[in-house]
Amino acid sequence: MSSRRVKNTGSTARDFCMLERNLLAHFKLAMLLSVMTASLLLQARLVPEKEGQKQYQIVPLASVEFACAVLCIIAGIWEYYQGYQDLVTSKPFWGSGKVHGTLMAPVALVIFTTCIIFVVYN
Repeated sequence: MSSRRVKNTGSTARDFCMLERNLLAHFKLAMLLSVMTASLLLQARLVPEKEGQKQYQIVPLASVEFACAVLCIIAGIWEYYQGYQDLVTSKPFWGSGKVHGTLMAPVALVIFTTCIIFVVYN
């Protein structure tokens, strides 16, 4: 891949830093979801379980969490490359498609549902 030079006029440098910061935020969320997956599979708990407390199926929830981590990385990379293309061609960022939101909506739904599951079962 050859590097492209983009003139640093206006807010070009700030926009590029925004793209990198967003990509790193997606990676951070993916790492947190991966840690949640490992925690679920290893049944790591901060508070010990009480006797007689019901166990629920953990593997399907952990699988969904890991799939969301992968989806989050894909969405971050998609947003980065689309934003970079918009930066190179001097297109506005806000008019560049809805793919990122479509990819991140299930991730937000799974995070919210996981919170509800933990509140109900704990």
